[in-house]
Amino acid sequence: MKKKRTALAEVPTVEIDSKMDSEERVVGGRVKRRQKKTRIRLLKAGYGLITEKGIDETAIMEITDAADVGFGTFYNYFSSKDDIAMQILDCVVHALGERSDAVNKACNVDDPVLIIANSVRLTAHAMMKDPMWKSWLKRTDLMVQRMRDVFRPFGIRDMQRAVDAGMYHIPNDNLESAWSLHIWLLTGKITDIAHGYCAPESEMQMCESIMRMMGVEQEKAHAVSVGPLPSAPPLKIDFSYIHESDETD
Repeated sequence: MKKKRTALAEVPTVEIDSKMDSEERVVGGRVKRRQKKTRIRLLKAGYGLITEKGIDETAIMEITDAADVGFGTFYNYFSSKDDIAMQILDCVVHALGERSDAVNKACNVDDPVLIIANSVRLTAHAMMKDPMWKSWLKRTDLMVQRMRDVFRPFGIRDMQRAVDAGMYHIPNDNLESAWSLHIWLLTGKITDIAHGYCAPESEMQMCESIMRMMGVEQEKAHAVSVGPLPSAPPLKIDFSYIHESDETD
């Protein structure tokens, strides 16, 4: 007569499976942390080299050497040199957005139009001073695309506040179109300044033009564009930032 199998006979198997699942989660977590650190090293190295030499003059091998990463490993994270350059730009743009928020908050600025004007001018000054932007000012189409996408949460939020306050008057309430206009006016003016077509001081005129095109009264548009610009701390770039368009499972 066969003995009846009891439930206890299956307990060790369940315990082993649970232990294995736990170990797999631990190992998976370590792998993800290592991958994150490697990606950050590559981005930091790329930022330094591109700032110093430019995008076209920087080789992938130089980036991997500076990051102390194998050449083949590069392609586990980025598809090309242009890909890493764009993701570096994303990190810088996101950092600029966060810094503008912090500066306006530190100065207790609550006027929606002044918040936007300060943010536009702080970004313009950064683009004129940081050598990294020299390469991007030769690639305006890609630069505009990344700035429009990464700055978007900051820009749409601030524009909506200005609309709600009755200070922005946007035709058909089309915020997306107005936001695109903001970015093109900003990048167009900085490109002209970089190429010597305009004086650096013309960034104030650019800011005032944006305000006027958004329906801000002339006197106020002028005042927020030429007033003293709050000082900003050195830019702290979070190279762990990943824009949603680049996220993968």
